[in-house]
Amino acid sequence: MINRTEAPELQELHHIDFVTPENIELENGAILHWIHEVNDDAVKIDFIFQAGSIFDKKLVAKLTGDMLFSGTKDKASSEITESIDRLGGFTNVEVTTEDVTVSVLGLKENIDELVAIVLDAIKNVHFDEKELSQKIQSKKQGMAISLQKVATQARRAFVKSLFDNTPYGKMTMLEDFEKIERTEIVNFHNNFYKNGLQKIAVVGALEQSQIDRLIVQVKGMTSEERLLNKYGFNYTADNIHIEKEGAVQTAIRIGRILFNKTHEDYIDFTILNTVLGGYFGSRLMSSIREDKGYTYGIGSGVAQMKQTGYFFISTEVGKAVKDEAIKAIQNEIELLQNKPLDDLELSLVKNYSIGQLLKNSDGPFAMMDRYLSVTKFGMGLDYYDKVISHLQNITPKRIQELAKKYLKWEELVVVSAG
Repeated sequence: MINRTEAPELQELHHIDFVTPENIELENGAILHWIHEVNDDAVKIDFIFQAGSIFDKKLVAKLTGDMLFSGTKDKASSEITESIDRLGGFTNVEVTTEDVTVSVLGLKENIDELVAIVLDAIKNVHFDEKELSQKIQSKKQGMAISLQKVATQARRAFVKSLFDNTPYGKMTMLEDFEKIERTEIVNFHNNFYKNGLQKIAVVGALEQSQIDRLIVQVKGMTSEERLLNKYGFNYTADNIHIEKEGAVQTAIRIGRILFNKTHEDYIDFTILNTVLGGYFGSRLMSSIREDKGYTYGIGSGVAQMKQTGYFFISTEVGKAVKDEAIKAIQNEIELLQNKPLDDLELSLVKNYSIGQLLKNSDGPFAMMDRYLSVTKFGMGLDYYDKVISHLQNITPKRIQELAKKYLKWEELVVVSAG
């Protein structure tokens, strides 16, 4: 019998036993990844298209993704939605700069019918003029409201400063909504959805016959991979302030171009990021929120793209303490550069990070996400063994070296709006 008065013995983690998906190369060039070791009847299927916003006008890509379920010549959008709801299904469309993921969730007994409905909607979407006009006006109104927010203004100025002169720095303007033509949406759909299916990720205890039917259903969708142009991603450190009359808050974004997980310093830098602003007990939260009371929340992170990545700090503070908050952020960065962490703080960060890795790898659905996040960069699941090894072996000196190398204040872009 388990003695519940005694804590279980702690064991050091060295490896996560991931379930490796079965990979099937389709005739159309796409790859199907399948995890079938699932203990219930839940099924999730992701259709991943190379249809991100860098391949055309940002607004065209976003509108196309938003209208995938707007109806075909034979079915109105309401009919599609009702059919999915009747089967207990759920769909989601996520448009990013590089890819679009269309997700379908449902039960095993209904997934064949759900997939048929979803693929019919995607392949045969009509882009009705009236619905498109309504969507454009709705998006325009939403953007007009968003542009009044200091957080939006700071984010746009920050991204433009880092990625100016590349497609990643493209900004949609309000006047762009008046220039959109239906033919642009139709052409983008033909080029990047009908000819842009890259991957299908299936998680569910399906029968082989169900997978075979799925493969037949996507047969007419070709997989024409488009190589991304090589960009230099050069940026210039800057200090930008956008004055907004009447604003109570000031939004702050600070950061720089960095790298993605293919870089040798990526794993260790993410540990540094956790120390600085990557969890609730971070240096920035403790200083800017807890000690000084300048904000309700502040954090930092590393965003990744296929060719590069960037580091960012994000917060909103009272307008009157904008300068003090930025100076306090600078002080925390310089403290990491000048004084090594003590062993207790680093141990806390290591344990938190390993706990988050285990949490984010728990179960077949999470494992598929972890698999896709590494194969996107041509890597395998052994990458996570490297993460664990780095977490266990990183030293305060290494954290300090990385802070000195990558977080020089004079090399950062500092943006404030308010």
